Amino acid sequence: MPGVPLHLRAGLSEAPPPVAFVGSVRAVVLRGAEVLVVRTPAPLLTVGGRREPEEALEQTLRREVAEETGWLVCPLGAIGFIHVRHLDGQRPAWGRPAPDFVDPVFAAVAEHFDGRRGSPGEAGGVFVPVERAERLGLSEVDRVFLRAALGKGWPE
Repeated sequence: MPGVPLHLRAGLSEAPPPVAFVGSVRAVVLRGAEVLVVRTPAPLLTVGGRREPEEALEQTLRREVAEETGWLVCPLGAIGFIHVRHLDGQRPAWGRPAPDFVDPVFAAVAEHFDGRRGSPGEAGGVFVPVERAERLGLSEVDRVFLRAALGKGWPE
């Protein structure tokens, strides 16, 4: 969010964080030799959103990816996390733990597209060959998450 002072750190881990600290659940979505690139001003490989109360992490992942892109996915497993710290205090209206929260990042495989599932105004995305995605100016964090997702098992 513009104007919101945040400190971000990312790391690799196959163990998801405790649910009490989760803000959003995100995924790098693979389809064969392609990866889903989210359409934002800068190319982004992780797609997802906020967890609903009592929702399992994988349920959030499936729901949010479908809402934002229309793609139904199968999670392969956790690959890492993004740790966020608000530098200006808590924001209870955001519905996330504060001042710190963690967004687990999963690898997922696209199963099929359902255009009825996407929400109007969401980011959407397009699948591009992995080699091309690596040349789109991805952040170092996205490049590391992509390598970790590919290491979970190349989808056929």
